[in-house]
Amino acid sequence: MEDTREDSQNCFPRPVVPDQFYPIEKMQEYVHLGVVKDYAKGSAVVLPRESTLRMIYVLSGRLRVNMVTDDGREKLLYTAGPYSLLGRLFSTKVNDFHIIALADSTVCFFTKQQLKEVFRRDEELIFEILKNYTSKVAYFMQKTKDLESYTPTIRILRLLDDLCHKQGELVEDIYEISTVLSQNNIAEITGAHYVTVSKVLGCLRKQGIARKTKNKIYIYDWEGLKKLIAESIYE
Repeated sequence: MEDTREDSQNCFPRPVVPDQFYPIEKMQEYVHLGVVKDYAKGSAVVLPRESTLRMIYVLSGRLRVNMVTDDGREKLLYTAGPYSLLGRLFSTKVNDFHIIALADSTVCFFTKQQLKEVFRRDEELIFEILKNYTSKVAYFMQKTKDLESYTPTIRILRLLDDLCHKQGELVEDIYEISTVLSQNNIAEITGAHYVTVSKVLGCLRKQGIARKTKNKIYIYDWEGLKKLIAESIYE
């Protein structure tokens, strides 16, 4: 089987699973101007309704950003790996975010005044941060479009196709995708119900197209997956 994937030249590539978006490694040079804190795995970095008024920069580890719904449930918005930015600098009407450390993590908090000093020393970082925000906006605009344009089943199939395209490794004619995404994570990312995710994955396994394990997704028939997506869209 020939691997025909092409490298994207897009300045703001759309992430398959929301994570770094547009990482800013250069920001590491200025963490001495902010406040660095360590968080153990499972601890809260920001509690729901907590107004931080600081930008959060991830130095190591990984954070999970949840939105808290009116009925108290939490839904994954994105995860934030090293060199990610979390925009908690300004107060908004929607402050029901719960940010949790998925692993032992180190983050740096920047206030508005501290960022002014960073920008005074390196004005190019202003554009780097704008790129980060632009990539986030692009991702969530695309997600909104997908929610309006496709059924839950197609959204799940498209996620698997995207994962295979961007993260799949060809091993003896089988694409292996290393991921710890749970079925619940897939449901949150695609806006589908957990039961729908389970049914779709079950059907793909029976048809010999794909199989999910705890740490990997195996795509046995990528062309078959693409065909299934096309057929489902035009049904």
